[in-house]
Amino acid sequence: MKGNFMYKLIRIIFTICIFLNPEVILPQTIKVLTLTEAINLATENNNELVTARLEQVKAEEKVSEVYRDNLAPNFVLSSRYSRNFKKPTFNIFGETFEIGADNELVNTLEIQYSIPVLGVPVFQGIRVAEYYQQLSETNVKNIKNSVIAQVKKSFYATLLAKEIVEVNKQSLENSKNNLSVVESRYKNGIATEFDYLRAKVQVENIKPAVEKSISDLNVSKLRLKDLIGLREEDEIEITGNLEYDSSEIFRSTEEILNSIISNNSGLIALDLNRKINLELVRVNEANYLPKLAIFGQYQLSASENDNNSITNWKFNNAVIGGLALSWDLNIFRTQKVVSQSLIDVRINEEQIENLRNKLRLSGESIILRLENARSRIIAQEENVKLAQRGLDLANISFREGILNQLDVLNAELQLSQSKLAYLQAVYDYQIAKTELEELLEN
Repeated sequence: MKGNFMYKLIRIIFTICIFLNPEVILPQTIKVLTLTEAINLATENNNELVTARLEQVKAEEKVSEVYRDNLAPNFVLSSRYSRNFKKPTFNIFGETFEIGADNELVNTLEIQYSIPVLGVPVFQGIRVAEYYQQLSETNVKNIKNSVIAQVKKSFYATLLAKEIVEVNKQSLENSKNNLSVVESRYKNGIATEFDYLRAKVQVENIKPAVEKSISDLNVSKLRLKDLIGLREEDEIEITGNLEYDSSEIFRSTEEILNSIISNNSGLIALDLNRKINLELVRVNEANYLPKLAIFGQYQLSASENDNNSITNWKFNNAVIGGLALSWDLNIFRTQKVVSQSLIDVRINEEQIENLRNKLRLSGESIILRLENARSRIIAQEENVKLAQRGLDLANISFREGILNQLDVLNAELQLSQSKLAYLQAVYDYQIAKTELEELLEN
């Protein structure tokens, strides 16, 4: 009976603990991510990208607004009631007369339409709005490509850290195996105590490298989680390996550079700014000319004294229509505004030329880094094979007494260095490739 009571009490306490803090009791799920999944999460959660998409929607709405404001007539409905607490008077031949009535009500419907000729730059305004819409679309594309590139770099950095952990663990395992052989030989009197101590020290020296590489991996995961919009407490693992595809074929350097310059979103944005400023030049030049507008007005008004009920008020109709002309004759001010707009166009042209040169230099630099990394990959891939073969032969020769322990340790070090150099070369290749893709897709 007592045991049954304790069992129920434990269940109650366990349930309360889960309710208060489920993360302490329940095992935390680990999110396993591929590169594609990491990119998808980042493009969904990135705040800057979400803001850019909202700005794009806003720009699209602005285009509709400009069309509506410029191509549709403007309607204004107004209503005004006034009460004459003391009516104005005038005197004729000694007799005073009141003007107006106690109550006045005026309802007005006014229509105005600016005629798109002469100084009314209707179509220029529409084109400016459309250019701003294209500019916002370009901005979204630019930010998206930047986010993707950042995620790729972070993902590859995490993969590199993960591979380094494996290399260090393998190096530690090799050192432990070597220590086991030396210890056995030492106990049998074949190896010296110095050999045994050296093998033991080698094992202890590698352990901090393993711990540091694990710490570096955790830091890389934190950076990746931040980029893809996951919480710090979320656990992630990544799948994949740092790999080099030798069958990848790139176009010629000149073709790549021409593609970068023709498709770059930064250049496209600057060119759109140039077009906007050109339209603003035309808008400002239109101020030299008069502006024409058609207007019409319908008025319904009543003027009655208090002795007449509102239901008996008499309303009068009035219809007015005409053509309005306005002309800003401040020519010198208009000329200065036009000159400033032309300077803005020239600035845009200089910015475009400067960015073209920078993109060309960046592209050439990345291509050189790509080729350098490819050469190192090929060389280090062969070195890893040779170093592994050297370590295998060293272990066999050491067991047979042909080589000493120092030769084995040197062979282990060469293998570890070769593997790390190969991984670094592949990482450098993938980073350079990512940067080139960002330039091409931007």
